[in-house]
Amino acid sequence: MTSSSRDLPAAELTVSLDWRDGAAVLRVAGEIDLLSAPEFEDVVDAVLADRPRTLVVDLREVTFFCSAGLQVLAAAHRRLAAGALRVVSVAAVTSGPLKTTGLDTWIGIHATVDEALRP
Repeated sequence: MTSSSRDLPAAELTVSLDWRDGAAVLRVAGEIDLLSAPEFEDVVDAVLADRPRTLVVDLREVTFFCSAGLQVLAAAHRRLAAGALRVVSVAAVTSGPLKTTGLDTWIGIHATVDEALRP
């Protein structure tokens, strides 16, 4: 398995990107709110421009997640093949909104990055 990593520009969030065999793993920490959601969207758009086979968004270090963050994930889902967007979340703060809105029926929620990377 090949892997590469780089930090992405983000002021309100801590974001890093790791590539694993054509899959982009985006690790996000901090709050995704109305102020930081456009920044989150810019980062996701930059990753999608590189055409990953799969996008794994690791939200385990996110402490607040609002509807604007859900909109970013929904838009990413529409741009990727079915099942290609996967979220890593173990906390209700991030998985709760996905489940409440029903987005979890299209976007898989996983406990670990390794689990999310499995075909």
